[in-house]
Amino acid sequence: MIAGNVAEHLGNIENIVSLTPGQYTTGSLILMVSYGAHFAFILYFLTMSFSLAPRYRIVAILSAVVMASAGLSLLREATLWQDSYAFLDGMYRPLAEGETFTNAFRYGNWTITVPLLLTQLPIAFALSRPDLHRRAIRMAIPALLMIWTGLYGQFGEIGNWTQLNVWGVISTVFFVWLIVEVRGTITAGIANSPPQLVAWPKNIWWYFLATWGLYPIAYALPQLGFTGDVVVTRQLLYSIADISSKLIYGVILSRYVLRRSALEGYAPAAEALETSPLGAKVASVRGD
Repeated sequence: MIAGNVAEHLGNIENIVSLTPGQYTTGSLILMVSYGAHFAFILYFLTMSFSLAPRYRIVAILSAVVMASAGLSLLREATLWQDSYAFLDGMYRPLAEGETFTNAFRYGNWTITVPLLLTQLPIAFALSRPDLHRRAIRMAIPALLMIWTGLYGQFGEIGNWTQLNVWGVISTVFFVWLIVEVRGTITAGIANSPPQLVAWPKNIWWYFLATWGLYPIAYALPQLGFTGDVVVTRQLLYSIADISSKLIYGVILSRYVLRRSALEGYAPAAEALETSPLGAKVASVRGD
């Protein structure tokens, strides 16, 4: 086990594990695809917002903000990855020129983006303004507590398993609280959705559980061993979770409110759907 003061400085296992050229390149590609995908979809969500009814437009705009914030954070992670390794004796060695790698920037980004992601739900479901505010706050509180306790716990991942696991359990308690609040919001969304779209919030619930459930797996992964495969696999899990819970989630919500806008008679939304098979269905429901 690494001494406490050294462990506190090194923080994450990336700073004590050497990587093969293949592992290093794979990690670089994972981070590049991650920030590139988020940056690319900024324009998608901004463009999508013009097809949405005014009351739903903020859903796509918030997704664009999330894309920008996550992209910048992941670009910072990719830069650190590049700067903290040096090629020596056939391996990529950590702590190049004293530069350390940290996953803490991910937690900082989640502090910004997760409350925005959660607030999108009651807006998309057209809940009343008082209910929207109440549910957004009730989801944001456990979400932030989950992130901050996880941030503290992850600094124990290079050998202080007590810190890693105790704070991981505490973070999980807040995650369960968050799940309860999200379930309540989605239940309200099911009740407030047009009959043709009821399946969407139901599916979002299962999608939420599947994608957010990847984060605790990645958090606990260092306990499997200080190896290059663990380092790369964790970056892969974090990136899959980020893309799924931010980018793809944003696309799903945007498509939901696009259909909702069309059903409520908003012409640009109906026109946007005309090129898809579902456009005809929406038009028939509206009687066009």
